[in-house]
Amino acid sequence: MKRYALTVLLSSVVVLTACGPDNEEFTQNEGATNTPVNENTDDTSDSADEPEMPESLEIWANDDEYQFAAIEELASQFTEETGIDVVVTPYLMADQDEAFALDGPSGIGPDLIFQPHDRLGELTSQNLLAPLEVSEDALSEYTEEAVQSFTLDGEVYGVPLVIENTALYYNRDLVEEVPETMEEVYALAEEMTDAANDDYGFLFEALNFYHVFPWIGGHGGYVFSQDADGNYDTDDIGLASEGAVTAYEEVQSLFDRGIIPRTVDEDVINGLFTDGKVGMVVSGPWALANFSDALGDSLGVTTIPTLSSGEEPTPFAGVKGWLVSNYSDSTYWASQLALHLTTADAQSYYYDETGEIPARPDAEVTSEFAEAFLEQSQTAIPMPNIPEMGQVWAPMEDSLQYIADGEEPAEVLEEAVEEIRDYIMMME
Repeated sequence: MKRYALTVLLSSVVVLTACGPDNEEFTQNEGATNTPVNENTDDTSDSADEPEMPESLEIWANDDEYQFAAIEELASQFTEETGIDVVVTPYLMADQDEAFALDGPSGIGPDLIFQPHDRLGELTSQNLLAPLEVSEDALSEYTEEAVQSFTLDGEVYGVPLVIENTALYYNRDLVEEVPETMEEVYALAEEMTDAANDDYGFLFEALNFYHVFPWIGGHGGYVFSQDADGNYDTDDIGLASEGAVTAYEEVQSLFDRGIIPRTVDEDVINGLFTDGKVGMVVSGPWALANFSDALGDSLGVTTIPTLSSGEEPTPFAGVKGWLVSNYSDSTYWASQLALHLTTADAQSYYYDETGEIPARPDAEVTSEFAEAFLEQSQTAIPMPNIPEMGQVWAPMEDSLQYIADGEEPAEVLEEAVEEIRDYIMMME
């Protein structure tokens, strides 16, 4: 399989500086840091051609505490600037697409939703999204790869806010030096783990396909193969390949050795890590604000160690951004709001508040932790954004539960791939 990692995207996104953003561009609010002033640098239209302003717009923001607060602040500035009231509704990002498929056509859905780029194909196939009403000049402010992630059949549907992949967080008080290989990580984890007292050396979401893919890709597995132009061949599914089976056998061994609980999930991992009960965890930049608040100077971030194959792990590379509802009465102003929420100043502020990596090369960040995610991005593989990707998640999630229960990895993966093929055929 040809891998088209978002190396250029991620390596060019963040300008690491020794000082913070210009004081002329930011003001300090009590209870917040580096709050952007009301400044829309993406003025892309002639006001004489602008549609009439709506009284209000509604957006669904991810219900993470830090992310929601940051979006509320940015939305309030849009209201001050335009007079349009913005209703910011907290809604778990993972649940937005299904709810939006019901609420949008019913006329009760939001004007903007916040989604990762791999949901694009499925949402457009249901005619739920409207193409952005923004100029090419406005989109040129973002990295080309980030914009392409939200482009399908020549239409751009999303304004990128952040880019992401996973890396390795560790507690410096428990792990002074991170091992160089995953086998060494597992050996250290066995020494540190005392499940009876909820003490663990190493945890990751081993029941979550997104979080297991670094092992699958690192061992040579893949979702869909690609041709020289990056087009996906959905007939060629690599999730039951030798590499994928090797990855599943490795993950299953972590359950069998007691390194990872068979019921592990994100809430458990985050709670234990912030309580100082776990030495190392794999997660993304979305967890940085929470981890940093809890551990302070004890927090470290680095790349995921080398796999037993001798290859580097291959996290999914993703882009998250704002998508306009096809059922909005104000698609133009919803597009303008999406631009406002993703200016360079807005993305810098959003990073400061949440730790999520900006999708613009002119957004400044000042944290050492960004370097680890950028370095890990060198091996990251973009999640497919085609509609067929939507048929992959459920069978693969089920397959991980089956191996946690002790079933044979090769058989489980063969069944999962057959299920994926059946689902894809039903789309035709």
